[in-house]
Amino acid sequence: MRANKVLFIVLSLWLGHITSHAQPDKSISNKEAGAAFFLVGRYVESNKEAIKIYQFDGQTGNTEYLCGLKGIPNPAFLTSSSNGERIYAIGDDNGEKSTVNALCFDKETGRMSLLNSQSTNGELPIYITLSSTEDFVLTANYMGGSITTFALDKEGCLLHGTNLIRFAGSGPNRNRQEQPHPHCVVFTPDGRFLLATDLGTDNIYLFPVSKQAEAGKAYSLIDEFGRCNIKMEAGSGPRHICFHPNGKVAYLISELSGKITVFSYKEGKLNRLQTIVCDPFIADGCADIHISPDGKFLYASKRLKEDGIVIYSIEPKQGMLTQIDYQPTGLYPRSFAISPDGCYLVVVCRDSNCIQIFERNKVTGLLKDIGKRIKLDRPAFVKFL
Repeated sequence: MRANKVLFIVLSLWLGHITSHAQPDKSISNKEAGAAFFLVGRYVESNKEAIKIYQFDGQTGNTEYLCGLKGIPNPAFLTSSSNGERIYAIGDDNGEKSTVNALCFDKETGRMSLLNSQSTNGELPIYITLSSTEDFVLTANYMGGSITTFALDKEGCLLHGTNLIRFAGSGPNRNRQEQPHPHCVVFTPDGRFLLATDLGTDNIYLFPVSKQAEAGKAYSLIDEFGRCNIKMEAGSGPRHICFHPNGKVAYLISELSGKITVFSYKEGKLNRLQTIVCDPFIADGCADIHISPDGKFLYASKRLKEDGIVIYSIEPKQGMLTQIDYQPTGLYPRSFAISPDGCYLVVVCRDSNCIQIFERNKVTGLLKDIGKRIKLDRPAFVKFL
């Protein structure tokens, strides 16, 4: 009898082992499983899925198409709320019918839907950002020479009534700087100021954020009369700017000069510390710039000649840069993103019609091409949610 009981226990344990392997626990969260999502925008017509979301396996680097959305043409730049549930996309339709669009993404169901859209009133947006309080959206309008503020309601929808700030001037490059071309709008880490880079006039415009900003009133956010102009090198073409995780250092990439400028930042003051060459060919193609989550490395993309990602180490005290490597990519790496855990870098290669996935060594900062590609016509933008 005792032997039968022991045999029963052994068989039960063995069958339980088989069952646990045959039916894995499906309650493991995406975070525990190393999964994430990334968002892609493409240069395609509105009758195609110009916006797509992929699920990303952070353990293997594999991707799986999750959902897409039609109806928005050429969403070349997007941003999202901190929780990834609200997405805001520009819709570039040659200016006249261009839009800003609010989307909803449900991570549980894997579905994306349009909340609403607003016209840009003829301005052609190229960049979009959320205020630190996530109740305003701002665009940099490349054609039109302006920035626009849109207010949001409690559900994240775009409200009617906008605030337009227009710039004036030009630069020495007659082909690219015939008028103002704002290319980026970014809030400082303390949320007290807005920076707008202007490729056309070689300026960074710094605006105080109003302490009396009122929900739903677009005009109340930015103090345009408190504007400060930070003049950059003539013909440099300021494009994108990003901040170090410590909030004390900013990095500007200039499209036309092929240089990166390092600034210290404190209470609305940007002081230049270093200027370093990113593109020695001066191919007028420097594009995107991002910092690793640990703040130890900076990455910058360049296009049009020897396309790829330039890699820099960041000196920990002042944030100075030293180039340590260069990673070739497909053609025209317009945008790239680093995974939240810092283990991967994903880059869109517009003219190679693909998205490339690189492993990132968190110790050395170097990239490794692991041969993983997503074939996709005319990708323009990528961002992890």
